[in-house]
Amino acid sequence: MRTGNDDGVTPGKGTFTQAARRAQLVGCAIDALAEVGYQQTTVAEVARRAGVSKGVVTYYFPARDDLVWAVVAAVFGSVGEHVGSRFENVPPGRFVATYLTAWTDYYRTYRREMTAIAEIWTSFRDASGRPHLDARTLGRERELVEAALAAGQADGTLGDFSPRVMAVTLKAALDGLLDQLAVEPALDLDAYREELIALFDRATSPARSTR
Repeated sequence: MRTGNDDGVTPGKGTFTQAARRAQLVGCAIDALAEVGYQQTTVAEVARRAGVSKGVVTYYFPARDDLVWAVVAAVFGSVGEHVGSRFENVPPGRFVATYLTAWTDYYRTYRREMTAIAEIWTSFRDASGRPHLDARTLGRERELVEAALAAGQADGTLGDFSPRVMAVTLKAALDGLLDQLAVEPALDLDAYREELIALFDRATSPARSTR
């Protein structure tokens, strides 16, 4: 059994130094994924960026997959903190605008994290070739959006449409924004967000509903 210490090498969760080292390695992995892509984000590349030996990385993350999963956990945790928390106590009639604004703000501040997760999403696969992350990964978020849209319909602030189709379409629009940012880094996010809000307001407004 390995005992904890403060050398910054031995893995574990017992000391601030160990936690800081793990966070540093995860941060370096995120940077590598965003800058050189999934295939080039090797243990050696992460070690080079962190200024440590490969052995230090493998003390904390015995396999490359362990490091990738740590990135996924870190990014999803960040999304929950900075995006999910903004949906609390939002009136149903304001949910769509809040949802689009929260994600746009996250893209602005955490672009490297989103680029890293996009790399993982398309390239991180199991031994059979199946992606580890797919539409099912976002099932909880879609359910939350569907429920908020249905609540808006129930109280009359939203029109008649399929909450599931609208939830999927909202997420697809945000994915499209992320793709556009990749090719146009100077994109005016505020203007893009306002266009999306206006578009979905027309699509969800009771006065505009045609079903």
